[in-house]
Amino acid sequence: MQFDIASLKNYSVSALAMARGEHTIEEVGDGSAVVFVILYGCIQITRQRSGQPASFCLHARPSAPLFLINPGRYCVVAESNVLGVRGTRRGGNQACTF
Repeated sequence: MQFDIASLKNYSVSALAMARGEHTIEEVGDGSAVVFVILYGCIQITRQRSGQPASFCLHARPSAPLFLINPGRYCVVAESNVLGVRGTRRGGNQACTF
């Protein structure tokens, strides 16, 4: 669940609250970026390339924010109850789909 906090031309910041086991899909376009800064809990992020198993598994925790800058589709899963902030930057004329 996301709650918008602030938004500028190509940037937005929103509060992030997820219950354990909740998941969402993030689309990162060319020139775009998504950052997760977690205040409480842990999220797991995986990326699957077409027809292949998940190529990597990343974790965002209170001590380790996570930046997604490579274009693609990411699966975000809350490993525990999560409270944090999610920031996005959309590149040029292309917008991220969330």
